[in-house]
Amino acid sequence: MPKLRRFINVSEDIFVIRNLSGAILQGIGLAYLIPVLLVWFYPEEIKFVLYFAGPGVASILIGAILSRHIEHVEDVNLRQAMIASAFTWLFASVVSVVPFMSIAKMSFIDSLFETMSAWTGTGLTMMSHLESYPKVILFWRAWMQWLGGIGIVLVALTILIRPGVAAARLYRAEARSERILPNFVNTAKIIVQIYTLLTLVGAYLYYINGMSLFDAFIHSMTGLGTGGMSSHDLSIGYFHSLSIEIITVFLMIMGAVNFTVHYKVFRDKSLRNFFKDIQVKTMFYLLAATIPLMTVSLISYGHFNPIRALRESIFHAVSAITCTGFGIGNLANYPEVDKVFLSLLMVVGGSAGSTAGGIKLIRIALTFESLKWTIQQAILPKGAIIRRKVGEYEFSEDEIQEVLGFTMTYFAFLLFGTIYMMLRLGAKFADALFESASAIGNVGLSVGITSPLLPPDIKVLLITLMWVGRLEIFSTIVFIVGVIMMLPRRTGK
Repeated sequence: MPKLRRFINVSEDIFVIRNLSGAILQGIGLAYLIPVLLVWFYPEEIKFVLYFAGPGVASILIGAILSRHIEHVEDVNLRQAMIASAFTWLFASVVSVVPFMSIAKMSFIDSLFETMSAWTGTGLTMMSHLESYPKVILFWRAWMQWLGGIGIVLVALTILIRPGVAAARLYRAEARSERILPNFVNTAKIIVQIYTLLTLVGAYLYYINGMSLFDAFIHSMTGLGTGGMSSHDLSIGYFHSLSIEIITVFLMIMGAVNFTVHYKVFRDKSLRNFFKDIQVKTMFYLLAATIPLMTVSLISYGHFNPIRALRESIFHAVSAITCTGFGIGNLANYPEVDKVFLSLLMVVGGSAGSTAGGIKLIRIALTFESLKWTIQQAILPKGAIIRRKVGEYEFSEDEIQEVLGFTMTYFAFLLFGTIYMMLRLGAKFADALFESASAIGNVGLSVGITSPLLPPDIKVLLITLMWVGRLEIFSTIVFIVGVIMMLPRRTGK
């Protein structure tokens, strides 16, 4: 650690991070003000306005003060961007607890759990009897998930931060590397436009199939944002509608597909780009392999007829691999083998450059391809050139090592969470694995472990896994190391 300090200008880091975080904090403040508009439709909830307007205005003012020198931020290195990004997710979750503590009367730790789950697009919740809560707080959860899907940082790129290196670094630190257009800010704007259009389409489809307008927007926002928070305890199962389940499957898949693919489909007005994408292909291959196995298992288990077993298998498999977390049945009653199947899908996750979490489909495809390249290298003559290409993506040796390193680190966190819950709660392996995979994959499906009755240390563990998973681990590690480096050095003999 002392050696690293020599290469780091702490005062410069603090200056850059303060300004970037301040700019993003203004965005959070604006987000806080949107639920206030709901009072126009539900005037009886005007008494709750203060709990949104107050923190919103305060965030904007504090953010403006912190970012007053943003124009002097000429260059941002990746470390600074990672620290700012990790801090933003953590700080956004802390700032957003006010409505839950004030309106829902939840404790701070439960409120922080709820906001971290919302901003990270996870969907695990400390709330029950959702129908009894005011509309404004249910909208707040969904709104955070919608924004969390595209990323707080991405919203900031669109609205607040000028084009240039700072925007590019933040975009990468928020775990995105795809570029639709050469300019990062224009890329962000295109993503937001596509995201908004798909959300409106989803809300319309829900509405004409029987949902109320409020429920339609809630579920469209959290479906496309692959967050999965619902306005009903039974989630999508509350509606008992096959058409609504089909719409939800469509939205979940759309949210888990790389936005570069969406852009190409809109640009070329053709679905060819959708079906030829390697990540989309991998998703469908995994679903095609898993759904029949789950269906047979559920039928054998004895509680499901073939049609119901197939229906739940399709829905929950898609919900798991897209990291959405919507449900139509009680997963606690599933056989252990099906819990493991769903856990593996949650670990895999959706496409890179999408709203989904998990390891990401491209990394999984690359991991398997790298095994093939290793065998080829051993068989082919020395000096033979092997093109390391997966679909349209070509990778260098360094990028492959980075992917393998990330995958190993991801499994280390997953294993730690699983073992800790087994030892602390006495949970079965399949249940502990499921809940850990759901948290770090930002999924939201649960087998019943997550509840307000959990010990505080388990809540903190799940909060940490959600935070780590949303920023794909390395940003949070860099943040923790960076904070330690910024602490005053002790002097002594």
